[in-house]
Parts: sequence; structure tokens; C-alpha cells
Amino acid sequence: MKRSSFIVAGALVAGLFLAGCAPTADSSSSGGADTGSSSSGKPGPSASAQALPPTLVSPGELDGRDVTVIVGTSLVVAAPDGTDAEWTGTTGDRTIAEFSAGGASEGATFHPGYIARATGTTDATLTGPDGKEISFRISVVAP
Repeated sequence: MKRSSFIVAGALVAGLFLAGCAPTADSSSSGGADTGSSSSGKPGPSASAQALPPTLVSPGELDGRDVTVIVGTSLVVAAPDGTDAEWTGTTGDRTIAEFSAGGASEGATFHPGYIARATGTTDATLTGPDGKEISFRISVVAP
């Protein structure tokens, strides 16, 4: 009698343990992934809490222009393939926008660009591998 009690108790404990590991009906429909919504009906993150995309331009689009970028994002220069590390840049006020060099890092290739740090306007330059300097203005605005 004692032996069968231990077997029943062991089976009960094992069943409870495994039930805690099983996916619920709500998570099995999405593969267990959190999709940002909950069963309580509350909405997911608002659009203002989500990351904004960078502004992507080619070097030729910058010459003499005023480019508007949202603070907290970046202005990415779509340099020709293989030349990302050869571009250099400056800004008149690094507290508003700052140049970020391109090139390969940890198996990935990054384009050169400018990080929009604070609202305001600053003059900027971009110099290509051929030595040609492109002058333009970056206006950083609030989202």
C-alpha cells in the first residue's frame, strides 16, 4: 500500500511539473512569441515609443542642400559599394550632429553618416574617396 501511494504521489508531482512547462492556448497560436499584445486587451507600445528609421541619402543628393533629420535618428550616406570606409565628414556643431565613419566591423559593413544628437541646425561636409568635398546643412528637428 505504501509503495503504490508513493507511485501515485510521484505521478501527480510529475504531471503538475510538466503542466507548468506546457504552452498555453494563447501562446501556441503565435509560436510562444510575445507579439506586444496581451489577453487583457491593453494595446501594445505606441508609435511614439517605437524606433524611427534613419534618413538615407546618396552623396549626390547632399551638395548644397538642407537635410532634415529627426533627433535620435541618423542621416545615412549610401556610399558606393566598397567605399564606405573611405568617406570622412565634419559638422560645425557636434552637439547637434556628429559624423560616424563607415566600414566593416565584426562581419558587417556600415555606411558612413551623421548622428542627430539635439535639435538645431549645423553646417556639414562630406569628403569622398576622390577628395571631393560636399557641403550641406543638417537641420535636426523633434519627432
